[in-house]
Amino acid sequence: MGFFSSLATEGYDRQYTDRELIGRMGQYFRPYLKKVLVIVVLLLVIALAGAAMPVIVARGIDALGTDLLISSIIILCGAVLLAGVVRWAANWGRRRLTVQIIGDIVLNLRSDAFKASTEHDLSFYDLYSSGKIVSRITSDTREFGQTVVLITDLFSQLAQSIVLGIVLISINLRLSIYLFLLLPIIFLIAVSFRRIARKVTRTGMRAMANVNATIKETVSGISVSKNFRQEATVYAEFDNANKQSYTVNVQRGLVLSSIFPTLNAIGGIATAIMVYIGGVNVVDGFITIGA
Repeated sequence: MGFFSSLATEGYDRQYTDRELIGRMGQYFRPYLKKVLVIVVLLLVIALAGAAMPVIVARGIDALGTDLLISSIIILCGAVLLAGVVRWAANWGRRRLTVQIIGDIVLNLRSDAFKASTEHDLSFYDLYSSGKIVSRITSDTREFGQTVVLITDLFSQLAQSIVLGIVLISINLRLSIYLFLLLPIIFLIAVSFRRIARKVTRTGMRAMANVNATIKETVSGISVSKNFRQEATVYAEFDNANKQSYTVNVQRGLVLSSIFPTLNAIGGIATAIMVYIGGVNVVDGFITIGA
């Protein structure tokens, strides 16, 4: 992992457990408790509408063999349309409230970080470049906002999975057990990616801080550099920092962009297994095609 060279941990960096991070995040979310509760309700609506979609389609498939074919198709189309509209409207409201809350929280977070940076002694800035501090305040808080959006999406999908899991168990316990046995594999892969992504993201932030610090220091001292004809040296220093940032962030992009293809590939294999087992059960007459 040579691209991590010259990107050592800063002295002000801290390592926190997930419990500590959740507790500190909760302090910023507490003033917006009412909006958070509305978001939770909307997440439940999204989950129910999303879980209803495959159930409606399954019931429609089973109804295709009946005499009421035309009416069944009309009811099926109407139910799918209604579920889609409800899900879209609830997701729009959830996104709108989430963006409002995150904007205020990121503002408060940046204000607290800036206040903390101004309270340090001048000796602190003899050790650490102010450009790096500013870069970490702006870029890290932006990543925090994106993480909160992903967390709300996660809770929505988790609630939808729980509802669907109950429905699946009611349809066929044996097939449900096969499905649940495949979930730990996907979970372990996702957790492994989480550790790698956390490491490369933190390193990417440090690399970008190096670039911003180099720009800031160069612009601030440009007159001195020109007086001593050090333009080439300054450019070489910036070029090295820029190339390092490029290499690190390409590595970060590769890691982050490979998460979903890997999970989709594992999910595709699991789907193929479930389709095969389910097809065998349909042939044997244990379940219907829709199930």
